Amino acid sequence: MTRLGVGATLAGIMLAAGGWLAGWAPLATLGLGMMALVAASAGYVLRRPRVGIERQVEPARVQKGFPAIALVHVANLSRRTLPALTVEQRLGDVAIRLTLPRLRKGEARVRTYRLPTSRRGEFEVGPIEVVRADPFGLCRTVRRLGRPQTIAVHPRLLALAPLASGISHNLEGPSSDTSPQGSITFHRIREYLPGDDLRSVHWPSTARTGTLMVRHNVDTAQPYTVVLTDLRPSVYSDETFETAIDVAASLVSSMSAGKAPVQLRTTNGERLGGPSQRDPRPIVDHLTHVVPDAAGSLAGELLLLRRDRGGTALVVVTGR
Repeated sequence: MTRLGVGATLAGIMLAAGGWLAGWAPLATLGLGMMALVAASAGYVLRRPRVGIERQVEPARVQKGFPAIALVHVANLSRRTLPALTVEQRLGDVAIRLTLPRLRKGEARVRTYRLPTSRRGEFEVGPIEVVRADPFGLCRTVRRLGRPQTIAVHPRLLALAPLASGISHNLEGPSSDTSPQGSITFHRIREYLPGDDLRSVHWPSTARTGTLMVRHNVDTAQPYTVVLTDLRPSVYSDETFETAIDVAASLVSSMSAGKAPVQLRTTNGERLGGPSQRDPRPIVDHLTHVVPDAAGSLAGELLLLRRDRGGTALVVVTGR
């Protein structure tokens, strides 16, 4: 992006022409001087510095309020000393300005700065923009270097103890579908893995494929926790809605940390997870992008839950 003082140039032309037509030399000289100043400013900003800049965002996934930094590697590729440069970049709609140090020929430096992580969501960190402007503010050029990157700011995870009612205990050992063999219901046919019980070999599939195949069963009665989150904007303020999302993400993570399945439901009808969902990351990723939604109702979702089969614990996250 280039701004070359078109307004000042036109003003100089008008002054010079007016002075020449009126026969007033000082006015014409003022106009010519203004045009010369614009030309000198344009020459200054159009001379691009030979500089190499690379940026790295660490980490790419962070909890809300936790630190995230950008490392900017800058190198002077010219044969002369490079003066201090001002660079800009955008994180979403927030502009971040950074001054790079003066570099001698062939010198390289690393600068770091902290990225704002106070808002939940996925944000694009735009390319680095090398800004060059003249001292009079007449001309300005912006040179974009590098590629955009993204940073995901997840909900803040609170230290919550998992609910005991969402975890099943078996005196004879685990009976969930994370064990090599389940207990009750046929799930699928899969290839044999070392350690599988040979009594579960499915001989017809083995004969058909030429590969040892086994039956994989799951326990469909495995208890799990349902986290029902109210998204209706009428029951929240902006601050309390963010708190509700933090609580929902914390519940999902605490239950998964206890190796118990979990399901997230929202009042707008979304369903994530279930009796076999133990990895909280897909649900937390989803909660990163959740916004208030007036669709649906809390009473309607509770009625649907009443008719559903399964589940052991229910947690309702709502406002007023």
